This record gives sequence, C-alpha cells and structure tokens, in this order.
Amino acid sequence: MLVTALLCIFVGLASSQTWTKNDCGQRPLVARSDDDKIVGGTASVRGDWPWSCSMRYPTSHICGGSLINSKWIATAAHCVTRNSLASSYKWHCGLHERNKHDEWTREYVSKQYIVHPQYNSATIVNDIALFRISDTDIDFDDYVMPICFPPKGYDYAGKTSVAGGWGTLSSGGSLATVHMEVAMPVLTDARCISKHNGYTIVPATQICAGDGGNKDTCQGDSGGPLVVQHPDGRWYLAGLTSWGIGCGGGGVYTRLSGFRDWVLSHVTSLPTGV
Repeated sequence: MLVTALLCIFVGLASSQTWTKNDCGQRPLVARSDDDKIVGGTASVRGDWPWSCSMRYPTSHICGGSLINSKWIATAAHCVTRNSLASSYKWHCGLHERNKHDEWTREYVSKQYIVHPQYNSATIVNDIALFRISDTDIDFDDYVMPICFPPKGYDYAGKTSVAGGWGTLSSGGSLATVHMEVAMPVLTDARCISKHNGYTIVPATQICAGDGGNKDTCQGDSGGPLVVQHPDGRWYLAGLTSWGIGCGGGGVYTRLSGFRDWVLSHVTSLPTGV
C-alpha cells in the first residue's frame, strides 16, 4: 500500500552539537556512565530516546514509531487505517509530554506511507509500515536522531531490551502523560512459541520480550521501538511493538533484522553510525 501527500511542518529546533545524517543510536543527553542504567516501568527523562516519535491520527496519539534515517519512520502496519491519506498522519518527534511541545519538539505531516504487502491483520505477521516525513534530509540534534538498524539475522535472545512510548499504563487504562520506558529480557524463539501456544509466531520476522513481572508494553505503544544496546555502545532497533495477550506478561514484536532488505528497497539507505 502506498499513499502520497504534501506537507511538513517544523516546530522548534533545539540548538545542540552537530550531527550528520549517518549518525544513529546515540543518546547525547545521557551521560555515558549512565547509558546502560535502565529502570523498567518508569518515566523517561527529556531527550532520553531521541528516535522515539508519537504518531497522531489526525491529532490524537494512536501509536509510536522510530526515526530510522533522515526521511523515514518505521511503525507497525496495524497502526495504519486502510485507504487513509498520508497527510492524515502526523509525527511528533523530540516529544516528552504527550500533549505538550518543548522548544525542540518537531511536528511532521506524512508525505507517504508504505505498508508491507504481506501484512496479515488476522495473524498480525509482517506488521511493519514505513512513513516518509520529509522530501529532504531533516537535521538531527540531541533530541531528534535516528536509531541504528540491525544487521540481517542478528539474534537478540537473552539480551536486555528497552521498550518505550506513551501507551496506557494498564490494559484499558488512560494513555501515559509522559514518555515511559521498560526494560525486558528478549526471549528465545522456543520460549516465544511455547508462551504463545495457539497463536501464529514466525521466528524469522517476530521477536518476544518480557516474561511476566508486570513489565510490558500496552495499548498505544504499538509501533514503538524495542531497542537493544550493542557492544559498540550504540542502540539498535530490535523490534516494533506489535501485539500481546493483555498487558503485563510480555509481548510480540516485529523483528527488524528480518525486514532489512525490504526496508532498504524503499528508503535507499540507513545510517551506520560510523
């Protein structure tokens, strides 16, 4: 599915150090000594996760998304309403409070979106969509920067991941006022399949994180980032929040390493950080 539209609004720009369009996966406002200290289920600090953006349709927060280069955002396909206009979707990046812009917050009106052609709304497989937010390269700063994209086939099992967004704090509850974050273990494929017995799990394109402990994503977090820090210190987009059975027991995420070729066929290039 491919839709085009015509507008981009830029609201505010934070003055900060200069970044190039090849930078990714860095958290400039987090001290390096604290970069791996994540407390699950807590409010983020302003600028903590500069790739995390709020998806608005037409003005209300409905999902999350991740800036993956200087023109494109990745989110979940199930966040997109069939046959809707691209211009109906706005993206708020550099956002902390869900309904309040800071001076560095930016708003983009989508120009185009592409839903994966094999997305299945019944089984929720291939749950990925791409949104083009600008015709030209946007500038990066400490509050708005892309996440690094993982290599094909990269295995995150056993790693600690972090999910974030403005979703509800409990099933059926109200949306969070500020950006939240939660740390969860990435499960093995075997554990992911056994935990979701009776549901379709495709390990090549899906990944599970969280295994109880009331640490999870919830409604309104869909499409948002599941990230893991690599040994090089940069953060990579392991998954997109896709679905789960209730909230609090862990969830199923779109595995980005399984979609690298498809993404590159549309966005042309991804930042490497080096």
